[in-house]
Amino acid sequence: MRRRAREADAQERGYPQGEYVLGTSIRRVVAFCAVPVLLAAAACGSAAGSASVDPRDVGPASGSITWYAINFGPEGLPQKLIDAFEKKHPEISVEFHAAPNNTDTMRATLTTEITGGSSSIDVFNSDVVWPAQFGAANLAMPLDEHLPDDFWDRFEERRAAVTEYRGKHLAAPLYADAGFLYYRKDLLDKHGLEVPKTWEELAETAATLQDSGDVKYGYVGQWANYEGLTVNWLEMSAAAGGRIVSHDHERSEIDSSENRRVLDFMRGMMNDGVAPSANTSFQEPQSIQTFVEGDAAFHRNWAHGYGEANTPEISAVAGKVGVAPLPTFEGEEGPGPSAMGGWNLAANPHSDRLGAVLAFIKWMTGPEAQRMLAENSVLPTNAEVLKDEDLRRDDPVLALASDIPLVARPSATPRYPQVSNGVFTNINGSLAGSTPPGAALRAASADIQRALDDEAL
Repeated sequence: MRRRAREADAQERGYPQGEYVLGTSIRRVVAFCAVPVLLAAAACGSAAGSASVDPRDVGPASGSITWYAINFGPEGLPQKLIDAFEKKHPEISVEFHAAPNNTDTMRATLTTEITGGSSSIDVFNSDVVWPAQFGAANLAMPLDEHLPDDFWDRFEERRAAVTEYRGKHLAAPLYADAGFLYYRKDLLDKHGLEVPKTWEELAETAATLQDSGDVKYGYVGQWANYEGLTVNWLEMSAAAGGRIVSHDHERSEIDSSENRRVLDFMRGMMNDGVAPSANTSFQEPQSIQTFVEGDAAFHRNWAHGYGEANTPEISAVAGKVGVAPLPTFEGEEGPGPSAMGGWNLAANPHSDRLGAVLAFIKWMTGPEAQRMLAENSVLPTNAEVLKDEDLRRDDPVLALASDIPLVARPSATPRYPQVSNGVFTNINGSLAGSTPPGAALRAASADIQRALDDEAL
């Protein structure tokens, strides 16, 4: 009953197709790629497509399992989690295999391994935008038959919802991420300025600080021709009341007056010199490097940005940086939404140690492991830990995490890589000056619609 109600509510609100959700965020940025690699189209007819696990036959919760994931958190954190798990479960051993620090490369490896029927990987970290792609290709085991219904109560309901594909949970939330605004609090204090709550205020405040000679650039974000621009666009579009696709994932809605307002504003920031021309080539590393060198007043990045900006060994502005929710646009309610990011835990349907995998998933999403994440500056998905007042008091990012509105990328379609490509290639072209705004939005709409229509075939 509870699951049916949750599905009906999610469908009514159009989530996870781009609606707001209060909930989670995280402290670790993961490299996004420039052009998404497509999942193998033949997967539906592969060995993976025929995988079927009897829910009563998952095997004993013992043995050795392999965990495949991009390194996250401070150096050695995955192994610390493993050590704590093995202490609680001495009958299970876990070997951590570090994945390449690139989501496309990792996805390609998993696709090849699992499609071929390999069981060399038992459990793996799954990007928050992967469930539909992996579910359509049978690359992850549905977890509902193997976990009690109340298992999902440990998460914010909307965070759990983005792990679903066609009503089945393809993964369990491990940690999350969101976008935040980082700002030079020393410069705002010097000039008696407030933290901007709208994008228009940000542009005006940034220009004031630039004119004072205290800072070279006003704002830097991730506007390069890659997935990160889709994220930045999603946040600003949602703040203006825009969308990328319709609630039912059947129509492109990027060519709208709301989105034209956003694109005109972004281009205006560049034309006015508030955002540098190099912004169209900045990914996460380049943008935060510009900020920590003291060259920008405002900076959008994932939750890891606060720690990096305030670390004296790597930042010239350590101790001078504040964090706030992203702005909204004038006339819209605030604060502005942040894109939902992060990673989940998924099970290889070919694993012959599923009992041990399930024990690992349950422990990793439980309070002990989730507190370890929070204490190591990785924001948790477990609702109990996320709202722990003692933890929130010591971490300003965590203090914001459960109260900011989040917006999901339109990843409920297996064709999300093509949808995203339609967004970032056309928006980047317009920001770089090669395509007028109206033409860019029309081209983006055509590309997105083509991807959605291909899914329906």
